Amino acid sequence: MTVDTNFMSSTSQVHTDNRGNKLANQKELDEAYMGTAILHARMSKARRSKVGACLVTRNGVCLTGFNGTPIGLPNNCENEVSRTYNVLTAQDEVILETKPEVIHAELNCIMKAAREGVSCLGGTMYVTLSPCVPCAAMMINAGIVRLVYKELYRDSQGIDKLKEGGIIVETFKGDLDEL
Repeated sequence: MTVDTNFMSSTSQVHTDNRGNKLANQKELDEAYMGTAILHARMSKARRSKVGACLVTRNGVCLTGFNGTPIGLPNNCENEVSRTYNVLTAQDEVILETKPEVIHAELNCIMKAAREGVSCLGGTMYVTLSPCVPCAAMMINAGIVRLVYKELYRDSQGIDKLKEGGIIVETFKGDLDEL
């Protein structure tokens, strides 16, 4: 069975096999791939923010990632910067800072593609948190053509950079109640 590989260009197109049988529409695919990103976010050992990503190539290859440290290093993503006592809550509060060696989820997908010899050109990236500026720049250079994100990062400059680079940017509007 051959799948239509031009589905990344339109969000209303229905996917068919080589016999014309209906497979899935873009909304259904977006829900499936965002669900994959959400499930991978759960694998992150980060305490501040667990982020997952799913890169789908124009040929339908799925590459997944989550934020974490490089392979072989201890997977502790944050340093405790300080501890304070909150008199209002009567609890100790730990202030965490992300370690500089932590690799973001979307970059882990792109690097996995490079390790496996898979092209990112024409692909769609699904992320649970919109990208920072450096990840947005890497996605532009990797040839990603579409980004679907679930939640907006505290700094929207990454989204602005993607749009400036001609990338289609969409907020996920699907239904994932079953996850």
